Amino acid sequence: MYLTKEERRTLLQFLLLYLCSSFILFAIIAYLFYESESKAFYEKTRNIMQMNASVLSAKIIHAHMSGEKFSLEEVVLKYQGRIGFYDKNNKPLVTSINLNIDFNKNLYEDKKNMILVDSSTLGHLGVEHIVIEKEGIQKDMSKLQYQILFYLLVIYIFLTIVGYFLAKLFIQPIQQKRIQLDNFIKDSTHELNTPITALMLSVNAPKLNSPQNLERIKLSAKRVSEIHKDLTYLMLERSKELVIEKLCLNTILKEELSYLSLLAEKKKISIVLEDKNQIYFKIDKESFVRLIHNLINNAIKYNKVKGEIKITLVDNLLFIKDTGIGIKNKDKEAIYERFYRGNNEVGGFGLGLNIVHKVCKAYCIGIQLETKVGEGTTFVLKF
Repeated sequence: MYLTKEERRTLLQFLLLYLCSSFILFAIIAYLFYESESKAFYEKTRNIMQMNASVLSAKIIHAHMSGEKFSLEEVVLKYQGRIGFYDKNNKPLVTSINLNIDFNKNLYEDKKNMILVDSSTLGHLGVEHIVIEKEGIQKDMSKLQYQILFYLLVIYIFLTIVGYFLAKLFIQPIQQKRIQLDNFIKDSTHELNTPITALMLSVNAPKLNSPQNLERIKLSAKRVSEIHKDLTYLMLERSKELVIEKLCLNTILKEELSYLSLLAEKKKISIVLEDKNQIYFKIDKESFVRLIHNLINNAIKYNKVKGEIKITLVDNLLFIKDTGIGIKNKDKEAIYERFYRGNNEVGGFGLGLNIVHKVCKAYCIGIQLETKVGEGTTFVLKF
């Protein structure tokens, strides 16, 4: 199904909103994660450096107090990294560090390195300060940044794909309604064209007053009138004042059949009415007319040539049974939706059963459907 310009714009707006909000959310998450990880990294690095300095400090104090030999040069040589021992004047005794040390700080960063100054030796063996330098701190932080950005990009690409399909799902109901409306306009043009054309031909016919010509005019005018009534009932149902009164449904049904039987004759369909008892019901007359008109009209429209329609009134029940094409199982739930048409081979608006459903709901009329594809359909109304 193609997308109109307006639908593409709506799809793009939804997608941009989704992606922008997702980007802001994940950017905040990435920033907080980076802050947490960098803080954890610094803390871990500081603890390791402090532990190494404490171990060396303990060994220096022990060696000095026990008189054991302790080689500072050997420690500097074997230490995996840079380390230095300084006296009370901050002069290097032995060191592999080439930086100027700020002895007023316990821990600080110098360029791309972290510097730890430990003074727990208290001057034993002449060592006042142990200084440890951790190289490559900035490099580790850059690596962490690149990792976070990479995963953020991967997640964002994934969200873009998901967002596109979500946007498609979001626009699908709108698209379906637009297609239904387009079909309604096409179908209404077709439905109105037939009776209007017949009217024009009849009016311009040489024998205007012939019985056949007058009958054609009557049927065409009635068809236009019924289409107008259906549209008016749906579009103006709230603004129209309803007159609810106790009506004899049998009488109204017979009145409608006088017109509908003419439509049935065109397809050589016989209509059989079994009027077993009178049914009285409080309802607006036009609402009931629209109800039975659409049900019987559908029974004619979707029936077979030389088919039959059996209408039975008994015990507050109205049965309308036809020998038509039937309704597929997948269409049973959707047939009452406005503009829905399960069969495009037969003309119509897709409004008839929507009107039927509205009337039944408004007046608490029970409606049941029994159908079999290829054999026919029965609607049962309980008043």
